[in-house]
Amino acid sequence: MSVTLNPQILGQAENAHRALLDHILTRMDAAIGYAEWVTIKVTAVSGPAARDEIAARISDALKVDSATTIAALTGAGLLAADDELALTPEGRALHDRVSAAIGEILSDVYGEVSTADLATAGRVLTTVTARVNAALADCPALSEGARP
Repeated sequence: MSVTLNPQILGQAENAHRALLDHILTRMDAAIGYAEWVTIKVTAVSGPAARDEIAARISDALKVDSATTIAALTGAGLLAADDELALTPEGRALHDRVSAAIGEILSDVYGEVSTADLATAGRVLTTVTARVNAALADCPALSEGARP
């Protein structure tokens, strides 16, 4: 069966991954949601680094302003936010636990897919994402924060 990449396929894959992440976060009593996880993950792979730099990466990843999420995680003791943004020891422990659970499940999920197919999918999705981000940047109402 031949499948052509299209928005429906992308959406189905995204929704399935997000549901799996939500399940993992709930099962682990993480007390955070998707936006908070993305913020923790971006901070973990970026930092410590300048707060504005990481905040911009988070906003780019989530397509929303990151200030609220950063403030919530700082208030929960998972992020240390001064001039630099970094995970606290509690934030690092949560990141490591959730990342290990995600890695274990996804190794099973992706285990049957060849390395070459995964590399192709990665290249295609990176290209499509860059083009969608460029189109989004060309939409004045959307690029000025009036996203739905």
